[in-house]
Amino acid sequence: MKKYFAAVLFLSGIIFVSAAGCGGTPAQEETDSAREQEEAGGAQAQKEEAQGGTENARAEEAISSLSEEAKSAYHSVLYDIYFNHLFPDEKSYGFLADADISENEFAICDVDQDGSQELLITYTTTDEAGKTEFIYDFVSALDTVREEFLEYPLLTFYDNGYIEAGWPQSQGLSGADFQPYTLYQYDSGSDTYVAAAQVDAWERSVSETDEEGNGFPEEIDAGGAGIVYYITPDGEEPGEPVDQAEYEAWTASWRGEAREMEIPWMKLTEENINMLKR
Repeated sequence: MKKYFAAVLFLSGIIFVSAAGCGGTPAQEETDSAREQEEAGGAQAQKEEAQGGTENARAEEAISSLSEEAKSAYHSVLYDIYFNHLFPDEKSYGFLADADISENEFAICDVDQDGSQELLITYTTTDEAGKTEFIYDFVSALDTVREEFLEYPLLTFYDNGYIEAGWPQSQGLSGADFQPYTLYQYDSGSDTYVAAAQVDAWERSVSETDEEGNGFPEEIDAGGAGIVYYITPDGEEPGEPVDQAEYEAWTASWRGEAREMEIPWMKLTEENINMLKR
């Protein structure tokens, strides 16, 4: 008898769970789905608002540390880009007629860690050849800005003065999992970034042979990772590839304990530009 009642209870539980899993009527399911989407959208909006607030606070803090002369100089640079599409020394990088200038971005940040705030600009409302990311520094002795760095806008900044500048197009045999790049190092003597090395790779899954018909150097790939790396110090000819372990050791030699920097980017809007005049 006990077994009978237990079986009945068990089957009842299955029926109850099945009914709950079906979710009742289609109208109820639609309402629940809409509610879930609304809640998810609200949570995402709150997250984006919080992130935006944090970035604005960081931007305002950086701007407040600028001298009045630096604020004025940076404001003039941004103003000229926004209204005239011209950079310092009246340089032009083109502008697409139907583009929205405010889709470009700028930031105030001590990116080279020299104790003063630089002006960073990412300019993308142009054709592919004109897309550029800039770093400008204010030179108080000359009361003007000076170009410290420019490259294609595919950059990773580190807080030890290095920049990884990704190459704009897929190059050679590197595959989808590795972005070839030029490594730049900040030089305090010239107050500019100088190229340190070019880094490329050959992933075996992309091709078993290179453009000259040479086979994948499996004797170099000691760990069997299926990829080898080409590290070419600036000014030198490409040498022999290295395996993954040697590449990681080289990367650790310049990166050390450095962390990737979070740049407080802002849209290039008139309102944001005028933060420099407050």
